[in-house]
Amino acid sequence: MPDEPLLREHARAAIREGRIPLRYPDRVWGGPGAGEPCAVCELPILRDQLELEIQFARSDGATPRLDKFHLHIRCFSAWEMERTKPRT
Repeated sequence: MPDEPLLREHARAAIREGRIPLRYPDRVWGGPGAGEPCAVCELPILRDQLELEIQFARSDGATPRLDKFHLHIRCFSAWEMERTKPRT
């Protein structure tokens, strides 16, 4: 797994490119990885790793939707630091 500065760079890119929202999630779940790719580093989250699934509710007209993103713990932390840092 990349070091913290590189993870934060990946998190900034994911936010900038719209691959993961900037706002706080509506729900956060944790558990063992299921092989899904991480929304920040794009590496699979293995069974022996802890995965956080973050969920964002949204509505497109009459149809409510739930967007889900899977992250390693360290990638979640990098995303959270980038998401909450002051913008100029």
